[in-house]
Amino acid sequence: MRQRATFKILTCLLMAIGSIVPVYAQTLVQENFKTHLRWSLQAKKEQVSINKDGNFLVFKTLDQSLFSQLVGDFAKLDSNKNYFTGFNYQQGQGGVPSEIKVGLKDDSIELFSFYKDKEDRHILDFWINQDLVVTKKAALQKKPLAKAPPRPKPVKKVATKTQKTPSKKKNKLDSPINVLDPESVVAKEEEKGFRDFRYGAAFVWDYPAFIPPLESEVNLSIKGPDFFYEIKDRPFQDGDKKEAHMQLSVNFYKKQKWGLMTKSIELYEKQYGKDSNRDINDFMKAVSMIRNVIKPKVQTKLDKRQAVENEDGEMVYLEPEVSSSDKGIVGAALNILQNVVDRTENYELKKACMRYLLESNLKDADYIRSLQMAKQLYVAATGQFDDEMIVRSSRVILYSLAKLKQLKKMEEFLNNKAVIRVLPAQEGDAYVAFTNLSKGEKDQVLAAYRANEKSYAKPVHPAILFNAAEAHFQSAEYEQAIGLFDEFLANYSFYDVAAFANLRMALSYDLLGRDESKTLKLYENAINKSSLPEAGYEAKIRYVGLRVARKRDLGREDLETISFLEASPVEKKSLHGDLRKLLWLTRLRTLISQQDYEAALAYLSSVPLDTLRQVERRTFNGDGAEIVLGIIKEAYLKEDYARAVKVWEVFKNKYEDKVAANPYMNFIVSDSFLKLGLTKSFERSFKELEKMKSSSPRVFPRWVRAHKEIDVGDYLNELRLAKIIQNGDWEAAERHLKSLKNAKNINYNYYKGLVSYHLKKYNESTKFFEKLLVKPNAKNILSPRQSLTMLTSYSEALYQGNDQERFRTNTAALLNDLRRGSGANRSKAIERLEYLYIESLNGEKNSDQKLLDRKTKEFLAENAQSTYAYRVKYIRGLSLVKNADLEQGKRLLEELINGEGTPEYLKGLARSELSSLVLKNRKL
Repeated sequence: MRQRATFKILTCLLMAIGSIVPVYAQTLVQENFKTHLRWSLQAKKEQVSINKDGNFLVFKTLDQSLFSQLVGDFAKLDSNKNYFTGFNYQQGQGGVPSEIKVGLKDDSIELFSFYKDKEDRHILDFWINQDLVVTKKAALQKKPLAKAPPRPKPVKKVATKTQKTPSKKKNKLDSPINVLDPESVVAKEEEKGFRDFRYGAAFVWDYPAFIPPLESEVNLSIKGPDFFYEIKDRPFQDGDKKEAHMQLSVNFYKKQKWGLMTKSIELYEKQYGKDSNRDINDFMKAVSMIRNVIKPKVQTKLDKRQAVENEDGEMVYLEPEVSSSDKGIVGAALNILQNVVDRTENYELKKACMRYLLESNLKDADYIRSLQMAKQLYVAATGQFDDEMIVRSSRVILYSLAKLKQLKKMEEFLNNKAVIRVLPAQEGDAYVAFTNLSKGEKDQVLAAYRANEKSYAKPVHPAILFNAAEAHFQSAEYEQAIGLFDEFLANYSFYDVAAFANLRMALSYDLLGRDESKTLKLYENAINKSSLPEAGYEAKIRYVGLRVARKRDLGREDLETISFLEASPVEKKSLHGDLRKLLWLTRLRTLISQQDYEAALAYLSSVPLDTLRQVERRTFNGDGAEIVLGIIKEAYLKEDYARAVKVWEVFKNKYEDKVAANPYMNFIVSDSFLKLGLTKSFERSFKELEKMKSSSPRVFPRWVRAHKEIDVGDYLNELRLAKIIQNGDWEAAERHLKSLKNAKNINYNYYKGLVSYHLKKYNESTKFFEKLLVKPNAKNILSPRQSLTMLTSYSEALYQGNDQERFRTNTAALLNDLRRGSGANRSKAIERLEYLYIESLNGEKNSDQKLLDRKTKEFLAENAQSTYAYRVKYIRGLSLVKNADLEQGKRLLEELINGEGTPEYLKGLARSELSSLVLKNRKL
């Protein structure tokens, strides 16, 4: 409370000082999203150091100008009480950096930060860990129980019935008892079938802005330059041989007799030279060359009906293949057209050549040439006031600039009044939106869309819709993004970029935590409808991330979908950096989700972590720390303590030290050292665990279920008890337990029952063990070794009591459960319990001799080398004698007397029994 009050005072002081600081451009900007809060800090990476220290976020800088700006910006921020408690600052001197401290509300506030190199901007996202908040609320709900209950209303006195002494009910333990599995209780508590988004294909990146589509004017595979320009007949002039020769060439041209036309033009040029008709003749030559290349092959294609069906059900004929020689012919024809453009004063002819050349440049993705040609067309069209060509050339200029990422030149061109006059309003807005989104100015994209949304005629331009939707997505406004992507798909599903729209829809559902079955359907839709290998493959990876990595209980059908991660040859070509990293992460997490920790560790070692950004490397290191924990936990529960500590020593510096500490891991490592008798290592590990009291434990990732999920203090108490018990100092253990009576998160009933048993307080021991059996602590489950110790100690304590029938009932149930397991310790426990069961039967006055006979026979058959075998053989001999099987009984007793390993006391008992039999027979 004192700390919070101090922060309030300091905040007021900071606001007062902030009003004195000179006004600068805002360096720190705060954005509130539905899911989280974001700070954007404009500063060079080396100018400021940002670190999270417990519940404080610390900014340090040597740049006093930046420090002053930050002080002013912090003072103006709207302090969100859901995230922060206040701010404090201290100006450095003499080489000591200036410091600003931000108080976080509590340890439920998580920070994810990264740096945008291109923008020189630090991004800090603050998230509230809802799981931690719910846990704390649940803990706080218990406090009102301490309050006095409200005063009851006066009621009439009713004669109260005398309270009867409760009748003895059937003990819950009389029913079969299950041996506790360390995972069973935790597994039942998992209500959600899926982990949250962070555990799946969690890397998300910005998609490039959608360039407004440019429609083609002509299909170059079936059309030539003559599509844009018609060669007219020559004006008739009687006796003009020159015009008559030109008309002959035109006639051949129109009849597509290209060889005769070419010969005619050659004769004309030989006779008259390259005169004013040169441009028309060259144009006809270029047309003949191009038509000679495309016409026959297109006709062949049409005749053979080699076509495909597009999404709209229309038949689209395949584009003919062009050989290298044909490409040379087409290239020569294009050069001729370019020469015509450079020479001719005939605007219509120039325009036709330029339009064809433009289409060719765009088809070849030669955007530098398309830009140059479009500029020429723009200048020529402006001089002729040809609005149609001004619009067309403007579109090609903008499209080419967009492809070349010349954003500044695009802005300059869009501000041209002539362009504004002729270009449709939505198209201009579409290019403005593209430019702003490409520059990362998503706020301007959204502001422009909101301002003009109602005035736009439907359907809205595809680039406006897509880029506004992407801006919403990048701003974490997923609901709005879904709406716009849905509208885009409803009207423009025929564009390739629709594949990314489908994927963004699914990803938005995923990030919002919507119903997983619906989200999986959306990913399936994105896979099936994708026309882009890159989008389809990303959809497959994210589908596997949700269905396999995030799903808690995996079935055979789920595991089969891992095959989606195998890229086809086409998909491999589309792999870029972000997609490759997403694939690595998802493949790793499918192995973790299957609890195949050895394979996961091997795969992680092959990932080139040094090539990743810090935030990405941290994600892999976090998973690596959990993989190591999984291996250590498996070894610990199998009592392979040597392997547990070996794995810890090898990998703790590689993964564990790079992420937040996990007290559970340190607990099982410390206990492993203790079980191995490595006292110094135990003490060292114990001290490391003590240090964690002041640090924030790891809350993400948490792939491995902790069978003891308790506080650091409780872990320490359990280790202290374990050390005392291992030393066999039961009196000290009892004294220590008195101080822990109210520590509900340690296994008090287990330790109390165990200590009471060893102090021969058997009734007390059974009482505490029964409490534990009836109501185990879900947060602190016994390990297999502890479960076995508890069950055998419980049975031994019952055996020492007076109720032998109850002992045998519970022991029979325990034996059934123990036989389902495996391991040397279980075998020893079964052997011991079977022996005690036989002793209990034998001790009864009216014992069931047939049952005793069967039990002793089974025991000797299964445990011939047991230390109890001689005693059981003696009991069996007596049982046989009582059942009138004298000969077999006598033979067993004689074997005991003559056996070398038979204890002397059993030999004496056997002799006495045989003597008694002899006396009885004499009397008879």
